[in-house]
Amino acid sequence: MLSALLPNSISAGLVPKLTSVSWPAFLLFYLAPWFLLIDSISGGLQQAPLVLPWSLLFKALLLSLLLWQLVLWRCKSLLLLLGILLLGLGGPAYSHLTIPALSGRGAAGFIGSELPLLLKTLAPLLAFSFFLQFCRRYPDAFLIMTDRLMLLSYAVILLNLALGLLGFGYTAYQPMDNVDQPFLGVKGFFYSTNELAVVLLVVSGWLLWRCWPEHKARYLLLSLLTIGSALLLLTKTGLLGSLLLVALIPLLSARPGFYRQYYRQLLVCLLLALTALLLFVWYAEPLLRAAGLYDKLAYAYQQRGVLGILLSSRDLYLSVIWQQTEQHYQLIHRVFGVGVAGVSVLLKKYFIEIDLFDLMVFYGLAGVLIFSLTFGRFFYTSFAQLTVHPLAATVLFINVLLLGVAMLAGHVMTSGMLWLPWALLNAAVFNQRLTISAIAGRAEVPRGPDERSA
Repeated sequence: MLSALLPNSISAGLVPKLTSVSWPAFLLFYLAPWFLLIDSISGGLQQAPLVLPWSLLFKALLLSLLLWQLVLWRCKSLLLLLGILLLGLGGPAYSHLTIPALSGRGAAGFIGSELPLLLKTLAPLLAFSFFLQFCRRYPDAFLIMTDRLMLLSYAVILLNLALGLLGFGYTAYQPMDNVDQPFLGVKGFFYSTNELAVVLLVVSGWLLWRCWPEHKARYLLLSLLTIGSALLLLTKTGLLGSLLLVALIPLLSARPGFYRQYYRQLLVCLLLALTALLLFVWYAEPLLRAAGLYDKLAYAYQQRGVLGILLSSRDLYLSVIWQQTEQHYQLIHRVFGVGVAGVSVLLKKYFIEIDLFDLMVFYGLAGVLIFSLTFGRFFYTSFAQLTVHPLAATVLFINVLLLGVAMLAGHVMTSGMLWLPWALLNAAVFNQRLTISAIAGRAEVPRGPDERSA
């Protein structure tokens, strides 16, 4: 199937060699691509009489297999992640021991409220450590698994949006007081709209890169589907990110000499893009009304100006949560974090939805360390591979997009759906199979001189 849809795809018969130290990797090879489908099914069964957390159980299985395989491979990064986990649990544990409203919940209440989110934030680094080892040991199997996971996840997103248009599942947003919004968006059976938007960015980014430049017709089709999906989700970051991906992946994937050889065509495209931007600004009101976003954005602007449109009142949530924790907790709580439960006993809405500040409030120094290490590691690896791997520029750009989303809309570090495709994408810059495929295709197209040597 993949050979028909993606260029340079390899035989699906290549699987990890099953040995006494690789059986978890063998299971993950087959199980990981289905994670988003399980999420969707779990969301669809939320109204069932005897609902079970199928998605949570499946991801717990995947994380357990990841962890056990890293143990078998004697991965030293596990010690660092374990230390951060214990540091992150220290502040919330102190809160549960010293705050009367939390002390009666017991160990089960503490683990249930604090451990899941902390594991979500550590999952990208844990998965990256596994996929990096997996990529180096089984490069062909890694590429098969990545293609399968990204393609199947993209298909699941499209299916859910199609079901949403037919009236099934949930709307992307709930009706707002004082806002008459005719279209609330669709998301199928997924729970979080913002999480689904960032997954769409990562998954579509991989597929678009795989289709360019050998299959431009497929690239155009994927571009239209991605932008259409972002429009249905009605997220500002998702729509802007999708437009940027579609426009910039051909430029980010350019081979040496491209810019010098085609600079006239690029200038024409730039002028056309600026003209389109000016036309959008001129006709912004009717376009936003057609998309169903005008009333919501106008209300946000009236309440808090441009900042209200950019942050959707998240700056207000930040101010309230910071003031409440400062008033009710000691300095040691704020240094090491007060935990999810520590904020939830004060406020009904305890998420700021700006990842850095959420992690800082919940886990203090450990939260800042997790955020910094995750983005720092991913930025470093993609930047270091810029001159040696054709995918690195696209991955670096997607990481920049995700950092912007994390600081404006959240749901990147705290997402339960993003960690697998995000870690796969960053590990892929070490896959030599992709490098060989890119080099093999260069001779077919005349190129200009290498501008890097000028």
